[in-house]
Amino acid sequence: MPPRFNIADVLTSPSGEGFFNGFNVRKHDKGSMICTGEGDENGVFVVMGGRLKVYLVGDEREMTLFYLVPGDIFCMHSGCLIEAVEKSELRFTDIRTFSKKLEQCPAIAFGLVSILGRAIMSCMRTIEDLMFHDIKQRIAWFFVDRASSEGKASGTGITLSVELTIEEIANLIGSSRQTTSTALNSLIKEGYISRKGRTDYTILDMPRLTTAAAGRLPAEEWSSVGKKIRPV
Repeated sequence: MPPRFNIADVLTSPSGEGFFNGFNVRKHDKGSMICTGEGDENGVFVVMGGRLKVYLVGDEREMTLFYLVPGDIFCMHSGCLIEAVEKSELRFTDIRTFSKKLEQCPAIAFGLVSILGRAIMSCMRTIEDLMFHDIKQRIAWFFVDRASSEGKASGTGITLSVELTIEEIANLIGSSRQTTSTALNSLIKEGYISRKGRTDYTILDMPRLTTAAAGRLPAEEWSSVGKKIRPV
C-alpha cells in the first residue's frame, strides 16, 4: 500500500501556517451521513478525527471501497456515500478556497496523491477479488494487506489490530456477514491466523497465508467444511 500521508507534517511547517483559515469545523456523530451521493456540496474536507466509510450501494448490497482517517483529504462530490463510523471532526471548505490553499502550500497535493493511490488500489483489489478469488482468498488477502502495512513482528508471527467488525470486513470484500464469519473461522481453525478478543490477530505464517491467498495450496489444505466457499 502507498505510504499514508501525514498532514501534520505539512501544517507544522512554515508554509502550512494558517492553512485552515477559511475552513469550517464540522462535527458528525457515529452513523451520520457526510455525503449521500446525490446533491452533495462541491467542496473538500480534511479528516481531523474519527473514521469515515466510503462506499456504494447496489441492489440489496453495500460495497465498502475504503476508509478515511485523520489526515486524509477528500471531496464531497465523488458520487460515493460517506458515513461517519465513529464520532468524527472535519474541516470543510469550497473548491475555490481549497485551490488557493494549494497554491500557497503545494505540499498538500501529496495528500491528494496519497489518498487517491490508496483508493485506486483498494478499488482494484475489490474488483480483482470479486472476479477471481473465493471468499477465503479475499479474507486472506485482506489480512496479508493489513499485516504488510500495519503488522508488527512477534515471537509467534505478525500481530495486528483490526478495528473492524465482521460485517465491515464483509462489506470490504464483497460478501455477507455469515459467509465471512464462517470463512474466517475456517482460516483460524486451519492455523493460518489466530485471534485474541475481537480485534487482535496474529498471522502465524505470513508466506503460507500469502501463498494460500493466491490460491496455490493443494485443495485438501484449502477447504472449508470439505469444499470451497463460492464467491457471492
